[in-house]
Amino acid sequence: MQGALLDRDGTIVLDTDYLRDPDTVQLLPGAAAAIRRLSAAGIPSVVCTNQSGIARGIISLAQYRAVRQRIDDLLRAEGAVLLDSFACPHHPDITGPCDCRKPGTAMYERAAALYGWDLSDCVFIGDKSRDVEPARRFDARAWLVQSSVTPAQDLARAREEGANVAASLAEAVEQLLNPPRVRVAVLASGGGTNLQALLDYLAALGDERALDLVLVASDRQDAGALERARRAGIPVSTIETARHPDAPPLAMLLREHRIELVVLAGYLKLVPPDAIRAVHGMMLNVHPGPLPRFGGSGMYGRHVHQAVLDAGAATSGPTVHLVDEVYDRGPVLAHWPVPLLPNDDAPTLAARVLRAEHLLFPRLVQRHADRLRWNRGRGAASGAMLTLAPFDPALDDAANGRRLDDALSSPT
Repeated sequence: MQGALLDRDGTIVLDTDYLRDPDTVQLLPGAAAAIRRLSAAGIPSVVCTNQSGIARGIISLAQYRAVRQRIDDLLRAEGAVLLDSFACPHHPDITGPCDCRKPGTAMYERAAALYGWDLSDCVFIGDKSRDVEPARRFDARAWLVQSSVTPAQDLARAREEGANVAASLAEAVEQLLNPPRVRVAVLASGGGTNLQALLDYLAALGDERALDLVLVASDRQDAGALERARRAGIPVSTIETARHPDAPPLAMLLREHRIELVVLAGYLKLVPPDAIRAVHGMMLNVHPGPLPRFGGSGMYGRHVHQAVLDAGAATSGPTVHLVDEVYDRGPVLAHWPVPLLPNDDAPTLAARVLRAEHLLFPRLVQRHADRLRWNRGRGAASGAMLTLAPFDPALDDAANGRRLDDALSSPT
């Protein structure tokens, strides 16, 4: 990351409404340590601040410069240094429109030009929506800091859009440099063999895993996946359906458990749009055949395998894709071709595809969660569909897993 673009009042110093007396400047708790920590990570900090009090005649340029110097002195006394500070002195009702008043981007672009930064590789931090909105224009990361003067509507909007929210600059920097693992829910309708494969894979990764499984939910109370989750100590729930009208709706469950990524592992119900919105589209599914050719309503389990056989296809194999409001329509992340063999029937093909599923799906979940973990607030870009060499049924699972790891670690 090339730089941190910080708001001033309410983010670094206490917002006292038109700060003009250097003797009243107060650093917010942890602000100097946060800037110092950014510097230690090789991320210089630049202030970009709206100062319409200058246009209004409330603050003189000399007072602004004195306050800026006082902030620099207080930070330096705690071992923190700002690379630069930029201010917009305008107000549209007095000086007319300008490009620098936030959410305008001229201050950021000036800093980028001066220091050779790519703004998509910077972080924007401030206590108002106008401080973080420019990040969207540059596809950059941003944190809204909740100060004493942050408007309630700004907080509500940030949470609705899945933006990063922190209690302070220090907390924002902690989340940036040491992001917590992604909170994941698994939805399953059956026995949960893909869930078990994911549990086993995450256990093998240990502390290297990018996610924590915090909920397993099903449309069926007797789903084997729920018992597997209970044995693993993971909270479980039934989802509201016609069969279980008193169970909580899926969207409510996802919000209550603060889910960031949903994994469909043999879940046969169509996911309602409000549940997809609750996780901002961060939802993955594994399908036991090539998409879109062998997908859609009613295409699950043996129906997929029989359709592949009836079509005379040379390969089948699991497909991992993002979920939208239509069965099996979302963008494909990866497909692993599995060859058909002479004398295959639906059960033998299903067993071979399931071997590949149990290897591919956990790795794609980890890969997607890792991207989301390091890109919170702007999603986990799916990128181009991964092209994988065919699954080799003659190799054991460990060998196929190593081949898959090599392919997934290659630049894409």
